[in-house]
Amino acid sequence: MNLPETLEYIMKKIMDAGGQVYLVGGALRDRLLGKPVTDYDLASSFPPDRIQEIFSAEKTWPSGKRFGTVTVMKNDISVEITTFREESVYTDSRHPDRVVYVSDIRRDLARRDFTINAMAYNPYHAEVFIDPFSGRKDLENRIIRAVGSPVERFNEDPLRIMRGLRLAAQLNFEIHQETLEAMRACYRDLNKVSAERLRTELDRLLLSPHPDKGLLLLDELGILSLLLQVKDARLDVQRTQIIKSIQPYLIYRFAALLFLLYFERDTTLPFSYDFWKNTLTRLRYDNKTIFHILNMLRSCFCFPDMEITPFTIRKLCGRMGAEDTRQILELHKELQQIRKSPNMTDKLQEAELLLKWVIDRNEPVFFHQLAINGNDVLQAGIGTENGRIVGEALNLAYEWVLENPALNQRDCLIMKLKEHYNSLQETSD
Repeated sequence: MNLPETLEYIMKKIMDAGGQVYLVGGALRDRLLGKPVTDYDLASSFPPDRIQEIFSAEKTWPSGKRFGTVTVMKNDISVEITTFREESVYTDSRHPDRVVYVSDIRRDLARRDFTINAMAYNPYHAEVFIDPFSGRKDLENRIIRAVGSPVERFNEDPLRIMRGLRLAAQLNFEIHQETLEAMRACYRDLNKVSAERLRTELDRLLLSPHPDKGLLLLDELGILSLLLQVKDARLDVQRTQIIKSIQPYLIYRFAALLFLLYFERDTTLPFSYDFWKNTLTRLRYDNKTIFHILNMLRSCFCFPDMEITPFTIRKLCGRMGAEDTRQILELHKELQQIRKSPNMTDKLQEAELLLKWVIDRNEPVFFHQLAINGNDVLQAGIGTENGRIVGEALNLAYEWVLENPALNQRDCLIMKLKEHYNSLQETSD
């Protein structure tokens, strides 16, 4: 197994100083699977201060020095180097209360989460490959198995449950039965884990190549209900396959997940946009992401009852953007596997043709594309005594342009607005 020159340089420098060093963790696992690797983790017999001393000529920083980790940057490659260690209990369900440095790589591997992450490799040592828990065999058999007692591993850090499910989704692996049962027994401890850490693992699961596998496991174990704070979040194979078919972009897959929890099914799940806004906020999504997900969700619900006309497609495209609109249509196309409605098939075909027409002609669909602005309206003598009318006039002009894009010319829109407000004045007189 060939390693990058930079990694070999770092490993040799540690060995030249008299230390042991191994490639470990996800980087080794992914190299064995033939997957690309960007982040490398090394385990070394040297303590952090000695590592910083050895690499004094390189850029280093104590990324987790309290727990034995120093990061070394060389040739734009970032490598985390952690001292062989054993850990005490995890009072906060995240960090060990105490870290003890050890001299044996096997004792270090014994504290890791899953067997496929508990291997060590160094082509320059007499024992090139160290695999005390048969991780390589589990890789070959496509199995995720906890190191040692799974209950102990999950009690140390409950997030390992989410990490195992995410790995199953990323690698398309099966969870070993004993490990799965321990997940089922311990999953409520996820309430002790910070929302940010849970969100990160959920995002990675949703964006994985096999989110269907991960979501079904989340649902089976009750974790999906726990994460969303609902009682009966229920998924099935068809719905998770639809989510898998959606473009791997967080907004689209999360909106699809929420939509499919409700669409054409009997459910007691609470529904309101405020409820889901609160849920997404609790999971520490930023306001921009929350707004985008809820906008997608709202449009997905509205589409089945929407009349398909050039105006409605332009309006949808103006509110959501071309790519979001395309994804809304794709989601409903995939839903046809469940509902198989001939009317919806025709509706979707018509919507796709109109969307293509709007995009190809580069029609003005966004409010900012209006040929007039507030100053133009005021200069035309509209709204000079009531600023509210300026916004009303611009919205009216926008509707006209959505009906007929050819009207999007300054003089034309100003003339129509003058006619409109003069007519209103005459009526009121």
